[in-house]
Parts: sequence; structure tokens; C-alpha cells
Amino acid sequence: MTIFLIGMPASGKTTIGRLLAEHLQYAYFDTDEIIASLEGLSVPEIFATKGETYFRQLESDLVSNWKMTHTVIATGGGLPCYMDNMDRINQIGTTVWLKVSQPELVRRLLTEPNSRPLYALKNEKELISLVQEMYKHRKNSYQKAQIRILCQHHSPEVIVKKIVRKLYQ
Repeated sequence: MTIFLIGMPASGKTTIGRLLAEHLQYAYFDTDEIIASLEGLSVPEIFATKGETYFRQLESDLVSNWKMTHTVIATGGGLPCYMDNMDRINQIGTTVWLKVSQPELVRRLLTEPNSRPLYALKNEKELISLVQEMYKHRKNSYQKAQIRILCQHHSPEVIVKKIVRKLYQ
């Protein structure tokens, strides 16, 4: 089984992905980390030097060529929303949308500004606007997920248990 975690930035894909992989004894991958490693540049550097279209093509190529099983993959927040990536990952494996409210996403982004360069220079009002716009653009793709997990007010460990229950229902 291959499990793709999708969701907005700061929805917990990395944290949940690592814990879920450990629980299932699967390998863990992060699409942004794979692309950064292959390109020798960080994701913001790829966007700055080669552009978003180039980056989105790398994401699509990565998904199209995915062959490994017994993996948990944390996708970049935008990966499901471009080209036919959402349809592809639904065919390859099981997709899990980590759903977090917009106010909670803003709160998380405000409390970890240094870990996310794109959001670091934004004040709360700008972040609210950015998150609302992103969510509006991405919601239709996220809604195609095979499993939806409401993550609000739950620890990562509880969320992992909820995912495992849904996977084996």
C-alpha cells in the first residue's frame, strides 16, 4: 500500500507522515525533500530560479514515476492541485486529506515563521488572506481524497490512529 498525505501547509503532513510510517513500518518520503535533493536546491530556490511551472512539472514527474509500495508520502500542499496529479495519486495509492481549519492553519503559521520562508514576512492579516485564497484554489482537489481526517484538537498520535482505522475499515 502507498499512502499519500495531502493538505494545506502546516496541516501536519510531515509530522503525521513520519509517525504513520513508523506505526505501519513503512518507508517515509516527502515530495518536497525528494525534489530539493534531486535538484540540489531548496524548494524556494527552485521557485526563484526556475519558476513554479518547472517545479510543478517535477512534482508531476515524481508522481507519474512512483513505483515503491509500503510507503507514506507527505506531498507538497500544491501537488494535488496541478496537472492530473490528484487523479494519479488516487490511482497509485490511498489519499488522506489532513483537514485543518483556516484559523488553525494561520495560528500554526504564525507560531513557526522561521520554518516556512514563504510565510515568514507576513503579518496575521496577510496570512489570513493568503490561506483563504490558497484554500479556495485547492479545496476541490483536496475533496477528491479517499479519506478525510479532521485534525483539529487531536494529537498527532490520535490522528495516526484515526488514519489506521480508516485504512483498514
